[in-house]
Amino acid sequence: MLVFPIKRAWKISSIAKRFPPPLRYSIPTTLLILGSLLGIYSFQREIALANLRNEEKAIDYVRFIGDRTSGILAYLYRQSGGTGTDLVISQLQDETFLNVAVVLDETDQVIISTQRKFYKLFLSETTIEIDPGVVQSVRQTLIGQVNLSRDRKSVQALYPVVFPPAPGEILSSRVGVLFLEYNQLSALQYQAWKDALQRSIEFILFLGLCCIGIWYFFDKVLTLRARRLVEASNRFSEGDLSVRARLSGSDELAKISAAFDRMAGLIQRNTEALQSSQISLGEAHAASLRQAEQLSQTLKELQTTQTQLIQTEKMSSLGQLVAGIAHEINNPVNFIHGNLFPISEYIQNLLALVSLYQQEFTQSSPAIDQFIETIDLDFIAEDLPKTLISMRSGTERIRQIVLTLRNFSRLDESDIKAVDIHEGIDSTLVILQHRFKPRHDKAEIEVIKHYGKLPKVECFVGQINQVFMNILNNSIDALEEHEWTKDEAPKIQICTRLKDSNWIAIHISDNGPGIPEEIQQRLFDPFFTTKPIGKGTGLGMSISYQIVVDKHHGSLQCFSTPNQGAEFVIEIPVCYSRLQSPDSTIASSVVLT
Repeated sequence: MLVFPIKRAWKISSIAKRFPPPLRYSIPTTLLILGSLLGIYSFQREIALANLRNEEKAIDYVRFIGDRTSGILAYLYRQSGGTGTDLVISQLQDETFLNVAVVLDETDQVIISTQRKFYKLFLSETTIEIDPGVVQSVRQTLIGQVNLSRDRKSVQALYPVVFPPAPGEILSSRVGVLFLEYNQLSALQYQAWKDALQRSIEFILFLGLCCIGIWYFFDKVLTLRARRLVEASNRFSEGDLSVRARLSGSDELAKISAAFDRMAGLIQRNTEALQSSQISLGEAHAASLRQAEQLSQTLKELQTTQTQLIQTEKMSSLGQLVAGIAHEINNPVNFIHGNLFPISEYIQNLLALVSLYQQEFTQSSPAIDQFIETIDLDFIAEDLPKTLISMRSGTERIRQIVLTLRNFSRLDESDIKAVDIHEGIDSTLVILQHRFKPRHDKAEIEVIKHYGKLPKVECFVGQINQVFMNILNNSIDALEEHEWTKDEAPKIQICTRLKDSNWIAIHISDNGPGIPEEIQQRLFDPFFTTKPIGKGTGLGMSISYQIVVDKHHGSLQCFSTPNQGAEFVIEIPVCYSRLQSPDSTIASSVVLT
């Protein structure tokens, strides 16, 4: 009964061991997928734009034909009583994409048509798909209309044709309608699809060649060199202590290779010395053991430094990415937000104009009254300003979030700047806002802020924000893992104060389960974590300690009692530049503490 589960577990384990795949396969596969997605998007977008252009051209062409034909018909009816109008309509049959052209009299009866089956029929008796209300609107307003059909395959045009006035009339009350239908859009859409397909195929082929070139470049620059380093590491682990990677260049692989070669040389020399000492004297053997222990510590420090470099580079890239996204969002949001104010003014003017029309012209047509009732004009006049106000509020909220992202994204800044510490804390809280909200199995976390009056502090703002992020994330994790009763609620409290004229203190505390004493002693050690594998690297608090203590010459302390929460206290100097002066009182206080 356990055979199939064991086989399934073995297959899953074998697949997991093969993931991620080698770079020689993952790089071209990724490039191919991205290129295909880009080609599909470009193909669909080009078809959509081409169809839009074709529709505009077709509408312009039909509008031109409708204007010209209706003008000629009106002239013939006015000058000769309609003689020659049949010839005008029959000449339209030479149009390649014309489907039908008819002239309706004032009773909607077909009096001229390019298709004989419609002659003398009323509009409702024909197969022409057209809204009678549109026909009546054209007849009343004497303004032509050009529209797309419901299936967007053809263009329909309706233009008024004024017949000669009846006896005793000065102005004719007999108005007919010219109806034209062109179906060239299907052919144009098919041609646009063919052209877009051809260009997309050419683009994909070009992109494929580029992908091959990029893959070849990465294979030469990265994959082959990484393979050499792996082979050297494997041979070294198998006992060949003389092997060296010897990669040239100035990139990270070359630096790792140089570090590996130095490590291999040091291990080789110490191993040879150890073997020689074992043969000669026991005292030399003890010294060799001490050297091996020192070498192990050096290797551990090298691994720590390498991991911290990767983490720093990741945070720098994240900062640049967030800053770029914030910039791209900010431009269209500013455009929308800036245009909402004139739009509000225009709409108020239009609503005022409609109100004036209603006051001046109290007797309106039934069609207008029906339309006003259909659209509920009073509701629109009342709701539209509220809608614009909510839109302005929404765009203002987006602008505030973008500003917060831009403030938090300064992770890659390497210069000391005088900043408002409260802005950094608030930016971090906005980034983590989703974790404070209640979820189906998590209670809402209340954040209590007690900000003191602080001066601007000289610091590496991006790194200080990273410290806030690491500490708050740990507090949130502790609160989420704690079992809360109905009378309890998770809370995080942030207090800032001016310790003296030269120092500020930031207190971040929670009411979680607290931190045991044995964990507090190792809290700031590299790679120490109590979280499951995959959830934590053990570097967050270590990096935070280095940023506060080593980088800013401050202090980072943790105070906690089991079941009574935990409190982190960050103390940093106000003027970082004064620390560089040997006579500075701040520098003296740092040394004394």
